[in-house]
Amino acid sequence: MTPSPSDTARLLVRGAQPSHRLSRILRNKFVAGLIVLIPIVLTVKGLWWLFSSIDGWAQPVAVGMFGRPLPGLGFVITIAIVFAAGFLFSTTPFKKMLDGLDDLIDDVPLVGTVYGTTKKVLTGFGSEEGAAAFQRFVLAQLPGRTAPGFLTGSFTLERRDGTRHTLCTVYIPTNHIYVGDVVVLPEEDVIETNLSIEDGVSLLLSAGASVPQVVGEK
Repeated sequence: MTPSPSDTARLLVRGAQPSHRLSRILRNKFVAGLIVLIPIVLTVKGLWWLFSSIDGWAQPVAVGMFGRPLPGLGFVITIAIVFAAGFLFSTTPFKKMLDGLDDLIDDVPLVGTVYGTTKKVLTGFGSEEGAAAFQRFVLAQLPGRTAPGFLTGSFTLERRDGTRHTLCTVYIPTNHIYVGDVVVLPEEDVIETNLSIEDGVSLLLSAGASVPQVVGEK
């Protein structure tokens, strides 16, 4: 018996579904790998730059003091500086100084925007503390448009008249995922979706081309 055109179409759709799911899984794993690797690569490159800089002046000093270069001197000093920075800037006085430096850089046009937002985004993607910063992928209903973004938190706003309103903070990337804006919206203007963080990153990196045909509200 020859299958009808409708039966043939259903068979084709069924055959395409596993392939679509596989491609989506592979894409999500690739994006997840980027989220893990980007902070690591940036950290390694930063440490290498720091080591090269320190070793560049440490070896001439070693030659002057000991008459010869000391292999590994730059590495030891780099590790010592990193540990010292970790201990010092985790204490209250130095932490306040670091926060003040961040605020100073934030006031520099363009540089502050790139520095501040990149730091927050990489913290959000690259640490256990920041893993909760990007809680869910959401759609933010802004005046005249709906923008994709990441829910980062919520708080209660108490007005002067005593009324309280729940507001959400949403990070909306404006240039891939590393530069963006933080907007504060009423809870009802934030649509939570069933897309994962990886789905959201993939959607943004593909300029919206990878958006699923159906996005569910969570």
